[in-house]
Amino acid sequence: MKRLVLAAIAVALSAAMAFAGVQDFGKFTVDVAPGWTATQDGASAVIMKNDNTASLTITVSPAEGASAKDLALAFAEQAKASYPTVGTPEVDDDGDYTWTMTNANGVENHAILRVDDGDFMLITMAGLDTAGEEISAMLGSVQDK
Repeated sequence: MKRLVLAAIAVALSAAMAFAGVQDFGKFTVDVAPGWTATQDGASAVIMKNDNTASLTITVSPAEGASAKDLALAFAEQAKASYPTVGTPEVDDDGDYTWTMTNANGVENHAILRVDDGDFMLITMAGLDTAGEEISAMLGSVQDK
């Protein structure tokens, strides 16, 4: 019986370790950090730190001919409808648009939008002050398929 319990624990630990790894979200993969849980919601990967102190959402979808600027302005305006403050999107040297917004719970979120090969990628992040290194590592692991 003791062997059976130890075997069950080993299987559970193996499953947990396998979960903290590369996950496929259709158009891209992400190496999800240990201690984070990833789910797919349509075209979005929603990755939450297990203690709910940080999050990362990556959405890849067709841009349908819209420019990065137009999409960034539309997403920022859309966020304005549900968030009390939204920063104006600014373009960086790579042509990516970035902005900051504060949600209804007072949590600051950062957004980045880029358009490439007919698709847009929208990244939103919360908890950069506590989990910035983990978020950065996950973003660095994103691979197009």
